[in-house]
Amino acid sequence: MLEKVEFLAVMDLFMTETAKHADLFLPAASFLERLELVDYYSVIFGIPYMILRKKVIEPLGEAKSDVEFWLELARKMGYKEYFPWKSVEELLDFVLEPTGYSVSDLTDKYPSGVWAGEVRYGEYKDKGFRTPSGRVELYSQTLAEKGYDALPTPKEPSESPYTDKVEKYPLILTTGARDLYFTHSQLRNVERLTKLLPEAYVEINPETAGNYGITDGEVVVVETERGSIEVKAKLTDGIAKGVINIPHGWDNANVNLLTSRKPADAISGCPELKALLAMKADNPKASSQKTINI
Repeated sequence: MLEKVEFLAVMDLFMTETAKHADLFLPAASFLERLELVDYYSVIFGIPYMILRKKVIEPLGEAKSDVEFWLELARKMGYKEYFPWKSVEELLDFVLEPTGYSVSDLTDKYPSGVWAGEVRYGEYKDKGFRTPSGRVELYSQTLAEKGYDALPTPKEPSESPYTDKVEKYPLILTTGARDLYFTHSQLRNVERLTKLLPEAYVEINPETAGNYGITDGEVVVVETERGSIEVKAKLTDGIAKGVINIPHGWDNANVNLLTSRKPADAISGCPELKALLAMKADNPKASSQKTINI
């Protein structure tokens, strides 16, 4: 889809997989090279606290912060009246104005940050919960009115081992497991981390692997109706028999090629990433490899 858009601009620290498709690639300043207001503790941790992250070094090369980029772009596009600030400091002072603090305050007087409010516990005792009834709802009247199950109801996935598909596809593929060294597709350009985990893998129980003649470290082809990838087999007792697992985030072994984009849940629209049926078959392309069809 990225190759089909008329124009794609990417601003990032590294040449990412997305950036490889870009018509224009701009260098972004890292958190060490920009002045930034950190005021999202309340969103992440429920703590009304803010602090100013100071610039440690000047941006290398032509790198700019996001704020600097948008201010400059707005000026060049003729929107200066809507973006009148001449610097990041001026913009942050405008943002901070309702709090009574300024950039100079957070730089000189309060370098460790300030409280921007109070943590309020027990609001539900007076105001109730933010539900239609104001109470904790185990039964959702809203979902019931929309024609959905009002209570959590377990259902088999579309590719279930309790269907006749299991005769042809006896294994279960689950995806999306996290690797300790990476965050999704991030940090894969860090050499020290890639040395610890240099390539993708598929986890298989030793008994399951034995049934298909798969040995530890052997390259196998995992295939679905939607595509196929090559990965190394990692035999482990940490996974159930009859189940295989492939982590995500690898550009050269993209497990998303195997999963279905069809919404598995009518309410959230989430696709099936954790329960796909799989089987092993001969690989016509390379007799030395094993193929696991899903």
